[in-house]
Amino acid sequence: MPEGDDRSRGVFPNHSGWRVGFALAWCGLLALTAAASLLLGGFSTARGVFLAGVAAGEFVLAVVSSVLLERIVFHHVERLRTNLESNVQYLRTMAEVSTVIAGTLDPEELYRILPERVMAKLGLNDFCIMLYSRETKRLVAKSVSVGDGGTMPKLTLAPGEGVAGKVFTTGEPAWIPDVRSSPDFLHSAGRRTDVRSFMCVPLVSKGKNIGVLMLNHSEPNAFEPELLPTMRVLASYLAISIENAEMFGLVKSLAEKDSLTLLYNHGAFHEKLAIELERANRYVRPMAVIMLDLDYFKEINDRYGHTTGDRVLALVAGVLGAHLRMTDIAARYGGDEFAVILPETDLSSAAVIAERIAEGISNVRLDIGGESVISFSASVGYASCGHDAPGRGEILNTADRLMYDSKRRGPGGVLGIQI
Repeated sequence: MPEGDDRSRGVFPNHSGWRVGFALAWCGLLALTAAASLLLGGFSTARGVFLAGVAAGEFVLAVVSSVLLERIVFHHVERLRTNLESNVQYLRTMAEVSTVIAGTLDPEELYRILPERVMAKLGLNDFCIMLYSRETKRLVAKSVSVGDGGTMPKLTLAPGEGVAGKVFTTGEPAWIPDVRSSPDFLHSAGRRTDVRSFMCVPLVSKGKNIGVLMLNHSEPNAFEPELLPTMRVLASYLAISIENAEMFGLVKSLAEKDSLTLLYNHGAFHEKLAIELERANRYVRPMAVIMLDLDYFKEINDRYGHTTGDRVLALVAGVLGAHLRMTDIAARYGGDEFAVILPETDLSSAAVIAERIAEGISNVRLDIGGESVISFSASVGYASCGHDAPGRGEILNTADRLMYDSKRRGPGGVLGIQI
């Protein structure tokens, strides 16, 4: 169960006041009886003696009733109050955790906030979330936190391998009070031998296992059995949120990409350009932009058809992919125009990349059947700027202007400038 905090206090008031009220009522009754006995002469009269006896009987009855009520009523009421407060705090924590999870649609952001805003809130600081990868056919760690601030070795598992792999394939959770008693437990390829307690639950979304949530602890018997249902509830939230986030990421990616070339589209390119300009300014780095336009592309469409034209555009996208770095951002700007953002790139480096792209496009040969092979070229313009260049906001327009200047000079040309 999650630990309580100040907000849970007072949800169900402490009923120790009942005991005080009960005791005061008996004391008042005893005092009245004793006072009546004294007023009637105390032990010197029969009535006084009778009332004194009544007072003694009331005292005995008060003691006996207090003991019985404490054991039969107050103890159970107090335990019920404690359980109710614990359950309320648990529900509040789970509601907060589920809100955090459900409110995040970026997969990377979801994995980033899990350690501090979700797991730590539940008092769980050593965990690993593994998801099944269709590409590698293995479980891959996506979000990892080690309680002592250390690092978890990169871990992948085959379905059915170790305890976690079996949990994934069977869908049944595992709770191991001491892993030394389990021959199936894998100590992260032998690199984390500090784990003693282990709990693992499947991540199930829409009836399908998509991964596992693993909890570790350096002490044996650290996890109570009552934690298992909590983790199953949390795992259901996580699984649904992970699938929603990844689906949102896929939809967003499709919305940003050109369906033919799978490069960024016009709108996404401008968003990326604004981000890279701001990043270059923040980190005091240069950047460059390349614009290119295919030469005589209309003639290719008119002569060979738009299907062939689409094949040409796809080949150009392939050339860009072959000559750009992982950090570079390529886009189909519109029609047969392409644009590229080169982060942390000065003029000389941009010139080399632009020349390679132009040469790569001119070397492409497209077999259209019937022993016909066509070639094509592109006119290229590029511009580079420092982080503090006055005209850095016009870098795209500058590259675009140079591209048209190059095209006017002849097909396949390359022109560049430093802003």
